[in-house]
Amino acid sequence: MTVPRNEYPRPQFKRDRWMCLNGEWQFEIDNGDSGLQRGFLEQELKNRIMVPFCPESKLSGIGCKDFMEAVWYRRHINIPGDWREKILLHFQACDYDTTVWVNGHELGSHRGGFTPFCFEISKFIIPGDNVEIVVRARDYSRMHKAAGKQSLNKYNNQGCFYDRTTGIWQTVWLEPVPQCSFNRPRITPDPTGCCFNIQTPLRGIKNKGMHIKAKIFAKDKLISSASICADLQMTPELTLNIPETDMILWEPGAAFLYDVELELLDAGGNVVDRVSSYAGMRSVSLCGKDFLINGKRIFQRQVLDQGYYHDGIMTAPDEETLIKDIELSLAAGFNSARLHQKVFEERFLYHPKFRISATMFC
Repeated sequence: MTVPRNEYPRPQFKRDRWMCLNGEWQFEIDNGDSGLQRGFLEQELKNRIMVPFCPESKLSGIGCKDFMEAVWYRRHINIPGDWREKILLHFQACDYDTTVWVNGHELGSHRGGFTPFCFEISKFIIPGDNVEIVVRARDYSRMHKAAGKQSLNKYNNQGCFYDRTTGIWQTVWLEPVPQCSFNRPRITPDPTGCCFNIQTPLRGIKNKGMHIKAKIFAKDKLISSASICADLQMTPELTLNIPETDMILWEPGAAFLYDVELELLDAGGNVVDRVSSYAGMRSVSLCGKDFLINGKRIFQRQVLDQGYYHDGIMTAPDEETLIKDIELSLAAGFNSARLHQKVFEERFLYHPKFRISATMFC
């Protein structure tokens, strides 16, 4: 069976090893929110759903348009035997109030339907063994919550309000992470200073002599590197200077991006953690009512992109559909987009790097 939406979900903070958990999961609708008392945590669930599509969608295989106060998911997976580090279970988005169990142990809860979250599962599993994941998503339809244009108070979609989205609607995945590792970096371009400033949050740093090495590439050519001690700082900052001959601005019609690589090394110079990212060299500012990129006035011809799909609702059916949305907007004469009513998946923002040469999506 082909795994839907099996692309790496977080391309601006990427590690080589990961496991996509999209595909068929056990599923049960729990309109009374009584599933915990009725044994849903321990028993097999009756139905099957195709993750990451919400149960209201056609692509999920469920297609239930009614109010669903709570839904449950269950899946068994095998953890690779060589995953001896911390293991993180990621959810790119689940609507709305999510609780997760692994092998019967409650990991925690997350509230909010649009933002990614994760839980560490290492202490509840043994590498090489089979693991059971159970998810309950409560989505009380008439509660006050951020919902975009979902039809919360009426059964049907109507006017500008479309079908509700309940439960998992973006990629679920596993990732092994070293005990000492990177959190997501913040990369800030400085065109005037011809450099990138990088903040690199860390976790689990206990050993002396550890340091960070950053590299930046332009068209596969190494153009700059820098290093810094990581012993005492939990958010070290580095500056990567860009040689004048390799200074390429990100501009409308020429959306050039640099590749960035970060390494965390121990006192012996061994790589403990490695992540890849990318960044564009540009400035964004306002001058009165004028919008400027790199000091140049840009008239924004913005399309209002709601990211709605007739068969997947808020979830694109495949990678090519995301790309087509951008291409159609450009072909219609737009140069930017207002991404509306949901937090768009990171893959949408990633595609201009490789597929689109003339875009100014904001």
